[in-house]
Amino acid sequence: MNRKTAILSIAVILVILIGVVIKTQQIKRENELAEETKVELTQIPKFNFQDTLGRPFTQANLQIGKPTLVIHFGNFCPYCHKETKIISHYFGEYEDFQLVFVTKDKKPNIIAFMEKNKLTNKSNITVLRYENNEFEEAFGSKSLPCVFIFNKQFQLIKHFDGAVTARTLIKYTRAAKI
Repeated sequence: MNRKTAILSIAVILVILIGVVIKTQQIKRENELAEETKVELTQIPKFNFQDTLGRPFTQANLQIGKPTLVIHFGNFCPYCHKETKIISHYFGEYEDFQLVFVTKDKKPNIIAFMEKNKLTNKSNITVLRYENNEFEEAFGSKSLPCVFIFNKQFQLIKHFDGAVTARTLIKYTRAAKI
């Protein structure tokens, strides 16, 4: 019985070790792939999303000569709501901007998000959606929330992954207006 127990123990340990080695290799490959696909933005990237009516919307649809704020959000994300409430509360700071909200959410969740954060009926807001990894591939970030601030020439001023304070957001959006 001791011999069977020892063999069984060795077999279990080997299976665990093999699993650890395989998982380590898988993580290493995923990290290498992430590094290869990582995008270093200096200006607004080429993208192809859809508006809420399903029509194509690309960077060519953006208004030239206006600073742009791109906000990646999800209705399920409490930090996204917090970030959007800041924008809503200080909306006067963003009246000269084109605000582009981008999400994977379906239309009912988009409507709920915009209504909850009092951003419906704002003429300078465009809401876009995507299906797969188009945002991550174009902008190089999958964080929620995620904010990109571009100046009038579509050059990147600042990128934030995660929530940011109102003061910091306003500081960089004011710099983008120049």
